[in-house]
Amino acid sequence: MQLINSATHYGAITRFLHWSVFLLIIYQYIGANLMTRIGSGKTLFWLTQGSYYNGHKSIGLVILALALLRLVWRKLTPLPDWAPTLTPAERTISHWNETLLYGCLIVMPVSGYLFVMAGDYGIKLFGWRDLPNLIGKQEGLAGLARVIHIVVGYGMVVVMAWHVGLGLKHQIFDRDRLLHRMLPFVRR
Repeated sequence: MQLINSATHYGAITRFLHWSVFLLIIYQYIGANLMTRIGSGKTLFWLTQGSYYNGHKSIGLVILALALLRLVWRKLTPLPDWAPTLTPAERTISHWNETLLYGCLIVMPVSGYLFVMAGDYGIKLFGWRDLPNLIGKQEGLAGLARVIHIVVGYGMVVVMAWHVGLGLKHQIFDRDRLLHRMLPFVRR
C-alpha cells in the first residue's frame, strides 16, 4: 500500500489518520455515555467515573492533535480525484460534509477544553500529569463551552451518519466499490 494518496485511492497515512479519528470518536461517545450515567464513587468495567472523565478529556486532546495533523496532511498531499460514480450533488454534499466534520473535530475538543478549564475541573492527562489551567475559573465561559460541546456533539452524529450513509449507499446499492478507496487493508 502506498503511503501517500494516488489519483484513485487514499494512501496509508490518510487512511490511518481517518480511521484513528473515527475509532477515537466512537470511543468518546461510548465513554461520554458511560461517564455521565454511573454515579460518583461507582465503578463500571473496573473504572471509576473520574477515570472515564479523565480518559475522555485526554482522548479529546489526542483527537484535536490528530485533526490538526489531518488538516496539515490534507494541505500537503493532493487528494484522489473525485470518484467517477459520484453525482455533482453528491460531490457538493461531500465537500460540505467534510468541511463540517473538520469543524466538529476542532470545535468539540476545544469547547471541551474550555469547559473543563473554565469550570476549574482540570485535566490530568491520561492520569499522569495535570495540565496547567491557563484560563482560570470563569463560570460564564464554562457554561457556554459546555452547551457548544453538547450541541456540536449531536450535530457531529448527524454529519457522521450522512458521511457513512453516502459511503454505504455507494457500496451496497450502487456497488461501485467507493469505500475501497478508504477502507484499511483493502487491496486495489
